[in-house]
Order: sequence, then C-alpha cells, then structure tokens
Amino acid sequence: MNPTIIIPDVHGRDFWRWAVAHRKEEDSVIFLGDYLDPYEDEWIYWSDAYKGLLDIIELKRTNPDKVVLLLGNHDLHYLFPMIHGSRYNEYQAEKIRKTFMDNMDCFQMAAECEIDGKRYLFTHAGVNKVWAEKHADLFGPVEKITAETFNDLMFKDEFVEALGDISKLRWGSDPAGSMVWADVEEFEWREARLPNVIQVFGHTLQDNGPRVIDHSIYCLDCRRGFVLNTLGEIEPI
Repeated sequence: MNPTIIIPDVHGRDFWRWAVAHRKEEDSVIFLGDYLDPYEDEWIYWSDAYKGLLDIIELKRTNPDKVVLLLGNHDLHYLFPMIHGSRYNEYQAEKIRKTFMDNMDCFQMAAECEIDGKRYLFTHAGVNKVWAEKHADLFGPVEKITAETFNDLMFKDEFVEALGDISKLRWGSDPAGSMVWADVEEFEWREARLPNVIQVFGHTLQDNGPRVIDHSIYCLDCRRGFVLNTLGEIEPI
C-alpha cells in the first residue's frame, strides 16, 4: 500500500493545500470532514472558506480514485436540521446545502485500509462501541463493522437520527456520541473502542499535537496534515 495523506478538520483553513501539494502521484488523500464554519478567532473570511470547499471537491473530481472526502457534523448540519452544530452560517446555509447536494457523489461517511494485517478505520469523530451497540439494528455486530457499514446507510432516516447522538462531554444526553459527534475523551474507556481496529479521526481540537490512546486511537484535529506511511505509522507532514 502507498502512503496516505490525512487531512483533519479544515474549517476554512488552507494547511491542506501545502500537504496535498507535497504528495506523490501514487499517494492517497483522506479528508476527515468539517470543511466550513471557521473559528471566529482565526479570522478566516467565509468566501475563502467556501472557495476552499470548492477546490477540495475539484481535487476529488480530478483524482476520484485517490481522494476520499468524509463528512463531519459541520457538513451534515447543513443537510439535516437535527444534527445541530456551532457556527452554523444561516445566511449562506441554502448555498452550502446546494453545494453538498450537487456534489454528494464525492462524499462518504467512512474509509478504511489495511497495513500488515492491521485495519485502519477513518471517520470524522470516531466510532464509539457503545453508540454502535445502541444501534445494533442498523450496524449489526460491532465485530463486523466496516467503512461500508456506514457508507451503505448514507441518507437513510434511521442512520441520520443516530448521527444526532451527543454525549454529556458535548453537552448532550446520550450514552455515547455518534461517529460525527464523539469526543476523544470518550475513547479513554476501553468499552468505547471497537475491537481489532485502529481508529483515525478529527473533531476534537488539539492544541498540543495529536492525541494518541494506546496506539489504537488517533485524534488528529491539529490544524495540520499527517501521513500514514507504509509501516503503519502516522506522522505529521
């Protein structure tokens, strides 16, 4: 397997451009979602953030087999009102929604790969085992969950409803957050981790570098790109 460039939460930033520009032609790229809704204190113009989203979509269209675009809560709340999120741009909401709907063939919920017998599962916020077991009627046994489990359910009403689950760590009331809402703190408990898989996600902003738990949980929301190399190691670019 060739190296994979991993781009965590963008939120209008342009760090992804440098990371992608330095990839080799055979390298894959996985974006972990959350393309818009810039942080107020980062002083990113909405127009620049939106242009970034269009450029990312174009990157996918020109490299359909090498670029993967995942969806995060800040993307989905423009598509589904029940998935509430902060910094929702009500003035541009319809334009954003149309952009996502017109290009929905470019997006998916999860991705995975295997290196030396180890499975890597990429989502926006991580798949909490407690959440997956709560919705076993949708996902089946947790031991059999794959990326396609979630990709096959996109836009189904029951799945969208399950994506709205938010735990107390994010001011919700559910036992565990969904794959677009789970906080990295939830994975400190072993009962929250899926068996036999290494999870790679963003969503929970980290100011001091990636958060790694037992070499099976990687939270990369650090305003920079990473690479999963051919040895199965995740390193900053």
